[in-house]
Amino acid sequence: MKSINSSRKNTDHQDLEFIEMMRGALEPKIGKNRLLELVLTELNVFYYSIFVWFKKPKVEVGKTFTYYKSSQIKTIVIVFSILIVGEGVLFHYLIQRWNEVIAWIFTVLNVYGFLYLIGLYHSVKYLPHVIRDGKLIIRLGFQGSIEVEIDNIEHITKAKELDLGVKAPKDTYYSLLQIDSPQYEITLREPIEMKASYGIKKNVSKVVFRADEPTKMIEEITSNLVRFQDDRDIIN
Repeated sequence: MKSINSSRKNTDHQDLEFIEMMRGALEPKIGKNRLLELVLTELNVFYYSIFVWFKKPKVEVGKTFTYYKSSQIKTIVIVFSILIVGEGVLFHYLIQRWNEVIAWIFTVLNVYGFLYLIGLYHSVKYLPHVIRDGKLIIRLGFQGSIEVEIDNIEHITKAKELDLGVKAPKDTYYSLLQIDSPQYEITLREPIEMKASYGIKKNVSKVVFRADEPTKMIEEITSNLVRFQDDRDIIN
């Protein structure tokens, strides 16, 4: 049993926690600061846009939950990739007639934008929501994540749609694209910190998310909540 659990942890570490492996390698050299977060974000972009094309995601059944299959992210990536490529060729030609250096800078930025979109799509496939060791990890690819202690969950309700143009509340982490419909909202007992790309962090008291199999995910969270409640009852 010990070897099986170890194998599962290694699989998660290899496929789901690339950023943490790189953090462990770079933090002693760069330090724990904004520069480290910027470097890690760029590494994520290139890793998920280039190096995972022929690698099949490994998912621990029953403990991880995908959210990309029912999302509009694939459509968004395709549409904007076409726009970026078309715009890049056209504007490179136009700007080159004025200044060749600026034209190439613009082209490099377009290539980066293209890689970012591809990397984001791959990362939402390789970084699912996870329930393990009494914790719930909600992700949006490499763009953001939050780690919630199961016993810090106050309750879970159906999430409400945000009106067009209305910003999300500052105390809420929306782990989905704006064009996707939210499914569930988790209210926390105590606020916790969520992490976004480029070192952006904020404390939140609510988490809104969606999943490809929301019912199964809620059942798994609920079963964990019940177990923690039973543990508290025993302790009390």
